[in-house]
Amino acid sequence: MNASDAARDSRLLRRLAGGDPNALGEIYDAHALVLYRWLLSTGLSADRAEDILSECLLALVDRGERATTIRNLRAYLFAVARHKLAGSSEREESVALELIAEPADQEVDAAQAVAVREALEELPVEQREVVVLKIWEEHTFAEIGELLEISPNTAASRYRYALEKLRDLLWEMRHG
Repeated sequence: MNASDAARDSRLLRRLAGGDPNALGEIYDAHALVLYRWLLSTGLSADRAEDILSECLLALVDRGERATTIRNLRAYLFAVARHKLAGSSEREESVALELIAEPADQEVDAAQAVAVREALEELPVEQREVVVLKIWEEHTFAEIGELLEISPNTAASRYRYALEKLRDLLWEMRHG
């Protein structure tokens, strides 16, 4: 997280704690898509991912004045989401990856997008979530580590293993 994002989040949290009705919407605009994509990458249905996203925002509102003590808002939201997922058996075998078909800055034809989506579904959840945060959300391994409560080295390893497996899966799809 860069300094301007941290400053923006700090201002938003102060406004939220002060009762500003627009602050929550701005927090949503800044963080919801990243959290939603990550929730989908864990295997949740789109509906359940939306429910958990809402629960995360409500948990933030429930903190009231204590919200101003949050140092990294995105990491806080991820921690709440992980807590909501802990012990949950709601993950589905068929992952809803409709929002992560391909990175926005790359031109990929429809057949390639389908192949990538199918290959992503074959990855273990721990690898898939790192790929989503690294490629689609452009987080560093240090940021991913903070968001997922793992070391940056673990994030990098999961990413490396995921890319190797994706390469093999995509090669199989093309040549198998």
